[in-house]
Amino acid sequence: MIDLIIENVGKIVTSKTIPWRTGDEIETIENASIEISNGIIVGIKQGNSNSQAKKRIDAEGKLVTSALYDAHTHMLFYGERSWELSLKLNGIKYDEILKRGGGIYSTIEATENASDDDLSNSLAKRLEQAMMNGTAGAEVKTGYAKNPENEKRLLRIIKGTKSVINTKSTLLMHVPPKGLDRETYIKRMIDNLDAYPDFADVFCDKEAFTPEESEMYLRAAKEKGIGLRLHADEIEYIGCSDLVNVLQLKTVDHLLKTPPDIMKEIAKSNTAAVLLPCTALSLMTKEKPNIKVLREEKGIMALGTDFSPNSWCLNMQTTMELSTYLYGLTPLEALMAATVNSAYALGYENYGTVKIGSPANLLIWKIEKPDWLTYWFGENKIKSMILNGTILY
Repeated sequence: MIDLIIENVGKIVTSKTIPWRTGDEIETIENASIEISNGIIVGIKQGNSNSQAKKRIDAEGKLVTSALYDAHTHMLFYGERSWELSLKLNGIKYDEILKRGGGIYSTIEATENASDDDLSNSLAKRLEQAMMNGTAGAEVKTGYAKNPENEKRLLRIIKGTKSVINTKSTLLMHVPPKGLDRETYIKRMIDNLDAYPDFADVFCDKEAFTPEESEMYLRAAKEKGIGLRLHADEIEYIGCSDLVNVLQLKTVDHLLKTPPDIMKEIAKSNTAAVLLPCTALSLMTKEKPNIKVLREEKGIMALGTDFSPNSWCLNMQTTMELSTYLYGLTPLEALMAATVNSAYALGYENYGTVKIGSPANLLIWKIEKPDWLTYWFGENKIKSMILNGTILY
């Protein structure tokens, strides 16, 4: 007997490939039913299924897709910095905000002073909020500690926090330390890799870490079989994204200042270009990644919220909407980026699709046409979510 059947599905939209590149086929199945057992899709049939089932759910003719995956977040921190917004709007520069006690170091201080339980509870609530907007899996980075030892503490909290949705842990070299020389800091962060996060990441940019420092850390992670990610070219291009030709990066993220020739190399590689339009909005910048090159060269475009104290958005639907209105992605490109490609960016190789054998992580939307995924913005468009074959809401 089938565990669950979703019947009266108006339209299923999914990638036929993993990952999806511009020009790859997108499969559309109309008037369908989906059979699920043991958390796996075991059947997709035209019309309603005649199979016996423990439970049935009526999609009422609506759109069904994979659930969403958030490929880049900074969810583990304590406190907030809402008071900085009015300063930014009045033209106060970041250096001055730092002098007034704000900026990233204030978040580091608040996170250092928070208990393990406070941090874990805060993370669990954020993951739940993400889930309520359709996210089935998310990456969570460290990065808000005063020293390498406390970065390891944050990694332990990420790994130990219980959540309904899937998470991937990332040990991030975020900002140059205060009171510790950079070489010693990097060596001690390399030592932390013995805790085996899912990924290692570096904020490689002007006034952060150099390409050479980034390569040193990521090479050490690669030797341990840890996945590699990279913040690159958000503030300035200083050669960070060039590392796509040197290391087997799983993702390279931000890419606001990436030169066309390097973007072409990224697109031709198996590295996912993680686009973060919520950050562009919060930075109040007109800069955007070179989507034209990514399209022409059939790059792997993924999406993330980049949730942080400076970009307070846990909603992948909002991220999809902004990818259309700020970056120019079509609704179908946004869907592929937020499902199969973001799952790929997280290392979930068989996730993010609606196919027989795929995990039953699905969304039943309130809409019938995929164009409405980003045409309609500012509201939760999800009718129901199924995670590992269980109806969550």
